[in-house]
Amino acid sequence: MQVTVLVCPLNWGLGHATRCIPLIRQLIDENCRVIIAASGATLNLLKQEFGSGVEYEDFPGKEIRYSRGKFMILKLTAQLPAFLYSIYKEYRWMQKQVKCIKPDIIISDNRYGARSGSAVSVFLTHQLFVQMPPRLRLFQRLANSINHIFIRAFDHCWVPDVPDTPGLSGNLSHQRHLPFVRFTGPLSRFSVDKEYICSGYHDLLPRNFILVILSGPEPQRSILEDKLKEELSEEVLVGFRAVPGKMQLKKSENHYWFDHGDTDMMGWCLKNCRAVISRSGYTTLMDMAVFGKKAVLISTPGQTEQEYLAGLFSRQNYTVSLAQRDLSGIKDALVKSQILAGVPEISDSGLLGKCINQVLKEAEKNQ
Repeated sequence: MQVTVLVCPLNWGLGHATRCIPLIRQLIDENCRVIIAASGATLNLLKQEFGSGVEYEDFPGKEIRYSRGKFMILKLTAQLPAFLYSIYKEYRWMQKQVKCIKPDIIISDNRYGARSGSAVSVFLTHQLFVQMPPRLRLFQRLANSINHIFIRAFDHCWVPDVPDTPGLSGNLSHQRHLPFVRFTGPLSRFSVDKEYICSGYHDLLPRNFILVILSGPEPQRSILEDKLKEELSEEVLVGFRAVPGKMQLKKSENHYWFDHGDTDMMGWCLKNCRAVISRSGYTTLMDMAVFGKKAVLISTPGQTEQEYLAGLFSRQNYTVSLAQRDLSGIKDALVKSQILAGVPEISDSGLLGKCINQVLKEAEKNQ
């Protein structure tokens, strides 16, 4: 009997959607019936990627807004009650859908309410241990205890990294061993062995360029875009703005901008650029790890996970880290990035296949 898998990525930016792509591909290869439950730009991106090859459900979720100023933590804390209520609504939605869809497996990418006692429930996350700024370190243990309570409600927890310390996630996933955790290896939609073709744009794009990958919630995404355009007006850039729209080239002087890019276009640009400027989001780091790219990382202000990762990669002399508040040194940072090691190339070593096979066997036993 065919196994039905419900995949539920979080809708905060597109990173959670893109890192589910290799997972969904492998489930399709295993002849599973795959249903994607998502909303907004996340759902649209996955529809473009998989078309009629899978089924879709509109699964609304709470969107988080980030502050323009330095009070990021306060703004996020103020949204906590709404976030907790959204988990409750997710859980209620899931119980109704389970009766209709009858999934054998539910894979939730950071959606704490996307689980059911009648299906093998998997929680996908790279952030087992929340990293807080020093002034809030007293709350870190409490936050992690609550995080683990939510995660333990699932049958399995998968981490998209390798088991060896520090991997790509460092203390976010390797602070200490948790018995309910398995590592899948990094999850990226790209492969170093694949030949990517930027169909329709190959002759229009430059060959010696810096790649800019914007991501994350507003207003910080637009703030960074405007600053980079100003500071790098003389550089040759190819940029992806991470906003909904058509994949249409908008050229201004020596800047080439796309609202978004499909896998082939993004893969070609990642493979051929001389350096990347991006947020230090974990999915972006996993994508760069496929090609071992040189990079300048600019974390979203107040987003402690990104600040931690940017600092980790900088301390290990992989990449250069800059603060968004002052990008006047970005040209020097690009020069420095060329003499550093770049994001380390790490493969999944078959770990994802082993994790999938385990839950498929459990689901088949329960049928």
